[in-house]
Amino acid sequence: MDAPAAVYVLTNEDIMRSGATSIPEALRQVPGVQVARVNANSWAISIRGFNGTLDNKLLVLIDGRTVYDPLFSGVYWDIQDTVLEDIDRIEVIRGPGAALWGANAVNGVINIITKKAQDTQGNLASTLAGNQDGMAEGRYGGKLGDDGYYRVYAKYLTRGDEQTLSGGNSHDAQEESRSGFRTDWKGSGDAKDDFTVQGDMYNSGASQYRITSAFTAPFSPLALERLDARGGNMLGRWTRTLSDDSKFTLQSYADYTYRDQLLLKDERSTFDVDAQYELPQLDRHKVTIGGGYRYSVDGLTGTPLISFTNIGEKTQLLSSFIQDKITLEPKTWFLTLGSKFEHNDYTGFEAEPDARLQWHPDEKDMLWTSVSRAVRTPSRLEEDLHIIQATGFSNPFLLSVDTLPNSDLHSEKLTAYELGYRRQWAPDVSSDIAAFYNEYHALSTYTSVGALAGTNPTRIILVRLEPFNNSWAETYGVETVVNWRALDSLNLSASHSLLNMALHGSSSPDATETQSPKYQANLHAAWDVSKNISYDAMLYYASALAAFQVQSHTRLDMRLGWRIMDGLEFDLVGQDLLDSSHQEFTLPLTTPSVLASDINRSVYGKLTWRF
Repeated sequence: MDAPAAVYVLTNEDIMRSGATSIPEALRQVPGVQVARVNANSWAISIRGFNGTLDNKLLVLIDGRTVYDPLFSGVYWDIQDTVLEDIDRIEVIRGPGAALWGANAVNGVINIITKKAQDTQGNLASTLAGNQDGMAEGRYGGKLGDDGYYRVYAKYLTRGDEQTLSGGNSHDAQEESRSGFRTDWKGSGDAKDDFTVQGDMYNSGASQYRITSAFTAPFSPLALERLDARGGNMLGRWTRTLSDDSKFTLQSYADYTYRDQLLLKDERSTFDVDAQYELPQLDRHKVTIGGGYRYSVDGLTGTPLISFTNIGEKTQLLSSFIQDKITLEPKTWFLTLGSKFEHNDYTGFEAEPDARLQWHPDEKDMLWTSVSRAVRTPSRLEEDLHIIQATGFSNPFLLSVDTLPNSDLHSEKLTAYELGYRRQWAPDVSSDIAAFYNEYHALSTYTSVGALAGTNPTRIILVRLEPFNNSWAETYGVETVVNWRALDSLNLSASHSLLNMALHGSSSPDATETQSPKYQANLHAAWDVSKNISYDAMLYYASALAAFQVQSHTRLDMRLGWRIMDGLEFDLVGQDLLDSSHQEFTLPLTTPSVLASDINRSVYGKLTWRF
């Protein structure tokens, strides 16, 4: 009720009762978030439009560690995972979060927060088996002296092949293993210090079909691409509580990722340090300040289809922020002003201010409004990579379509206007509505820069595309959530989102405008049938995506939980029960009839033992 933003929180109970087997699947419950499964191992996730497998306007964090890849400023969702039982909550901010989190927090922020080690004591063993997915995981939590706790975990999962639209095998299965640990302890003496050290490592292998390019027949061969990824991270955090309303936090992490695909190998190491100081209340002002530094170095290995100038690139990011929550009238009116200030190696200095006004006329109502500025900085994909996208033969010429880099790109800029209202209608009924209008300027879109015709014997027509900041867009919409505790044992929730997009100055505006659904809705019923039996039903709807020839679809998931005895539970879950399969998205630059995957109906049983 107190947050002047479009915030939605998935609790651990929400995640576990959804029947989701992955973080992307759990996010289907959040209004305004488009979760589209591309194939067995790939997702396209966005907030308030501009969706794609390389979506670059969404910031994702796990325990404060940024997980987007600077190569394209997006997220590889196939490698973002953990033991779902150990997630405390997922906070989703729809709309800009740049004033606190910086560049790329343009359309939203997804913050995944895991439980403290003291909340995961004892043993957990779980196994899952179904027609599509398989999983085995184990976790052990113990104590470290009088004030410390730890946990260690290991997880293995498999995702089975989906099918092509024609009914063939998509050959897109995934196999992944990961392990990690977390320790939390308090400092000795009178100081109120909290320390956290945690780390993870993973290894993932998958495959998928991809259309490649060649200068000899058949020119655009279909290849089975192997995707191998591995990596690890280590994070440390120190929090000192200075008073009841003041604390200092220092966090640092190191992250290593390696990804090997058919067209490119990408190896990256990142070091990040961040400090935040929440000052004591000073009259009407509650001020928070902070700063950070990030260093990243990568190494790329190209192919005949992808080339670049710099094999290895080193980038630095310096940042600071200030936020002041001003009490205009106690308990009633508040004004929050803040801004992030950053310096990056691509566009130099960037400022991302934010102003939010909130009004609490009484204990049941809260009205808020905001205006924000956010930026999306260019990625190495746009600045340095030359890609041969397609080839073909048109007698007597050979046609080649290439995308070229542009080292003079500017940041994409967003000005966002939001209005929200929350009300607790009764102790058991609440609602939340948020409306927004976004103006995007200097959008980076690929534009034709001409064609070159070769002479005999080459006879190549080269069509060149290059990214320019020559497009702008406007989007607007409304997101509504209603929650009703009908009975002590029955909770009902419903959400609906409307999104309208208009892109200007682009050579293909319709494609971008129709990659995100205009309408989305979901219904969730959570019923505790008895002390030992629970039942959940979830209905999801998404309207059509004309850009990918994807029809509107309705998905029904059900979960039946049985507490066999203390510590031993069994879940039976069915996903997509209304259809044997359906398409949700597709890979870019593909022929839908050949490469698009139908997502199959999934049924699985899961046994969880806590001891």
